[in-house]
Amino acid sequence: MMLEFFGIKLTDKTGNVARAANWQERFQHLNESQHNYLRITRILKSLGELGYESFKSPLVKFILHEALVENTIPNIKQSALEYFVYTIRDRRERRKLLRFAQKHYTPSENFIWGPPRKEPADGARAQRPAAPPAGPGGQTPTHKRPKDSRSASSAAPGGGKTAEEKIGAPREAGEEAGRPGAEPGGGDARPGSAEEERKAENASSPPEKTVSNPAETKETASPPEKAEEGLLNRQTEKMC
Repeated sequence: MMLEFFGIKLTDKTGNVARAANWQERFQHLNESQHNYLRITRILKSLGELGYESFKSPLVKFILHEALVENTIPNIKQSALEYFVYTIRDRRERRKLLRFAQKHYTPSENFIWGPPRKEPADGARAQRPAAPPAGPGGQTPTHKRPKDSRSASSAAPGGGKTAEEKIGAPREAGEEAGRPGAEPGGGDARPGSAEEERKAENASSPPEKTVSNPAETKETASPPEKAEEGLLNRQTEKMC
């Protein structure tokens, strides 16, 4: 079926081929539609895998003859020399086809034995990627995750409980004991902790002076108050 599509027909069961009746129309299409060349390569490889290795050499020789001698499909000659010939596993058969091609290739000095060397499609792929630029201080930045990322995330705002919240009840009890109006020893505080704090405060701070005598209050009053009291005493003595 594919040979008929290309304008070729089988002549016997050994794989020999010849032009079909519609060869002119199909050869023109084959010469212009170069995407069919990959199909021919696949057909040749499939023949070898399916046990029809002997069918490959006659088909390749026919294509070389039409491309180099008859010049009916000249655009196919490079694919025939670079791919079709090298699908044949028998080295002797390959050499026969290459000698035939060298004999009819024009210009003969441009004929190349063997498939061309394949260069990498992108030269940048072969090169190693450039190192990242050095940061301040001559150190190259790294993208490794820090080991203390878990602790950093817990300290961030909104990232779970903070360190103060994790401490829990003992800290809150201490704060409640220090607030005015709170009962000493109330809540979750330890028994006797409020009394110990009170003793420590009394020991560290100097004792305050308690005022029990009202006379002392007069002595400690400010000078303007003393002047007013003396003036009132003198006025009462005169009146008496």
